Amino acid sequence: MKNIVCVCLLGALGIVAAAGPGDGPLGDLPNAKAFRAARQSSFDPSGGNADGRQDWPIAPGETRNMAVIEGPGAITHIWVTISSEDRHHLRNLVLRMYWDGEETPSIETPIGDFFGLGWAKYYHYSSMPIQIGTRNALNCFWRMPFATGARISVTNDGPVQVGAFYYYVDYQVYDAPPENALRFHAQYRQEYPCTPGQNYILLEAEGRGHYVGCNQSIHNRDDGWWGEGDDMIYVDGEEFPSLHGTGSEDYYCGAWCYGEAFSRPYFGCPLRGEHKAGEFWNVYRYHIEDPVPFTKSIRVTIEHGHANDRNDNFSSVAYWYQEEPHAPSPSLPPADARMPDAPETFVEKGALEAESLALEFTGGPLEAQDMDEYGKWSDNRQLWFRAEAPTTYTLRFNMPEPLAGAKHCEVWYTQAPDYGQVEIWLNGEHVGGWDGFNADGVVRAKTEADVTLLAGENAIEVRITGKNENAAGYLAGIDCLRL
Repeated sequence: MKNIVCVCLLGALGIVAAAGPGDGPLGDLPNAKAFRAARQSSFDPSGGNADGRQDWPIAPGETRNMAVIEGPGAITHIWVTISSEDRHHLRNLVLRMYWDGEETPSIETPIGDFFGLGWAKYYHYSSMPIQIGTRNALNCFWRMPFATGARISVTNDGPVQVGAFYYYVDYQVYDAPPENALRFHAQYRQEYPCTPGQNYILLEAEGRGHYVGCNQSIHNRDDGWWGEGDDMIYVDGEEFPSLHGTGSEDYYCGAWCYGEAFSRPYFGCPLRGEHKAGEFWNVYRYHIEDPVPFTKSIRVTIEHGHANDRNDNFSSVAYWYQEEPHAPSPSLPPADARMPDAPETFVEKGALEAESLALEFTGGPLEAQDMDEYGKWSDNRQLWFRAEAPTTYTLRFNMPEPLAGAKHCEVWYTQAPDYGQVEIWLNGEHVGGWDGFNADGVVRAKTEADVTLLAGENAIEVRITGKNENAAGYLAGIDCLRL
């Protein structure tokens, strides 16, 4: 009874327990091994400590072999960590792998995307085949067999040299080629933006093999949820997909537009953005327990939004095993096309950007604050009043006589959980104000007032008079204003 309880508990925790001799990785450990373990790495051949070859940086345009292996075997583990001044080095470094003397690579993908790191960003996650450790440690455990040899290379398509490139390539050496072992493949694709009316293609392959999953990166071009797109997998040329899903997060084994970032052995959402324009996401689904076999061809697709009603930027890497030869993969885009263009900056037409007045105000701490992470603020910034208690900020300016007189004024301001109560005074007269508290997050709001500007000197006061009893602070923000 105790053993049964232990097995159930381990299963509930996601830990695989061996059912008997030779079953599973732990069950096979006591068995004698019919291979020799080997490694090729970036160690310093001089015996020094330049193990990432800091003494031999990878120059722009240079291709360098990470491993050249002769004879039959299988790669079992690849570890990489990189030091580069190129902020897009995860997209600009290209990983290629060749099996058995082939001329076209079976794997050709930006190195970050191969390891599930989209948009040239680092983040931590732990799946079964790929794991990203703390401080940018990239690990791959996909098993990659070969019959006569293997070659792994990295090419620097970036603008600057790579100062240090550390790696291990661990593999097994066999006396004879492995029987019935298909070759591992990985295919990178991108569409900026996705093609209107057409499913995004994760994989197209010809031959005999089985699809084992993908990671997908999403860059929102518009506000809202990027998902709801059905996955559709077509096997051996079929007209209707034999695997048809119900929505993007459903295929990636999440639900309800996702909560916090997470990773599991077979699926995850390790890079979790917001439902706003300009946000970045990454999701993955690995078919370890449920590969999708094909005998002639396979086409793995997914909609971008319900019935392809969105135009977000997608990129992806699909993984599969197949018999050689393989069909050519799409050409890898040039380095300057692998990152999406920044979304067009929103600007409130005819408005004066409040942050442009940051040096003109007196009275307390304030600064121009970037607002990219919060949504649409005019010119992506606000004038941030960093008061810690009731404070008055004053702006004095001269108004030419032809522009003086009665005006209607619109002010866009910010509300947040730690923002205070604001009054606006013009030339000693109270003309408006607002409560900056918002319990649900950082939002943009608007108020209007009729004012009279004097010919000559005027004085505007932004008075932070107090705070809502539920507010956590006395901060204030003004995005822009229009007369």
